[in-house]
Amino acid sequence: MLMLRQNAVPLLVAILAASLVLPFLALLALVPLYWIAADRGLKPAVVAAVALAAAQLADLDHPLEPVSVAGFAAVTIATARFVTVRRELLARNAASEERLRIAREIHDLVGHDVTLMVVQAEALAAVTGDERADAIAAQGRRTMAELHRVLRNEDPERKGLDQLDEILDGARAAGTPITLAIEGTPRPLSKGLDASVYRIVQEAVTNVIRHAHGAPATVTIGYDEDRLRLSIADAGGRSLGISHGHGMVGLSERVSAFGGSLMVSATRDGHEVEARIPYA
Repeated sequence: MLMLRQNAVPLLVAILAASLVLPFLALLALVPLYWIAADRGLKPAVVAAVALAAAQLADLDHPLEPVSVAGFAAVTIATARFVTVRRELLARNAASEERLRIAREIHDLVGHDVTLMVVQAEALAAVTGDERADAIAAQGRRTMAELHRVLRNEDPERKGLDQLDEILDGARAAGTPITLAIEGTPRPLSKGLDASVYRIVQEAVTNVIRHAHGAPATVTIGYDEDRLRLSIADAGGRSLGISHGHGMVGLSERVSAFGGSLMVSATRDGHEVEARIPYA
């Protein structure tokens, strides 16, 4: 049955050809028509329904048959689209509920501790005037704001390359000297790609902060002819295990989602994470 469904169009053509000899077979064409409407969308289904109705015009003994077949086809398409849309809505609602459940658990598990960290950092900054304590408190407040936004089922703030200074300033405040280099002529990116590139840089820089122990790092953004090139390199030594862990898995998934490639390699002084992502 799955094989027949995957080949719904050839099956529909075969049934229509057979119905020219045996007109009663036309009703069997409603089955592949349903599959086409459910799996391929409304436009292909309408084209298939028109072909089905047109095939019945060859039967001059029953001039009303094309009308009745067209009616059955319309009901079939409407049913298929209703079932498909309903299934998509249920899946989307289930995903949203699961996201809220995870967010609530994270909030319950770490929200209290993050709040305490923010209060202690603010107190330390007030006593010592240390800017790093201020930076820790600000980061904690942003983290809690993101958690609350998810709990309210709101879309997270979408950031892009024009806000990379936040990442770089955070790295410098954490004691990692980092520079930004732009190669090529900057060009506008799609919203999805722009947001994903921001997160890729953010995760890679976080790895540098964790593992490079304050060694200098460089973020390079290269605008090649057909793709965007990202490089995050550090001079923290070759013994770092930055190619493992959930962070690198997330990086790989983000890059793969846009048909790009990700490579983590050892350099003479440290490590480099390089991503190449097509614009289209």
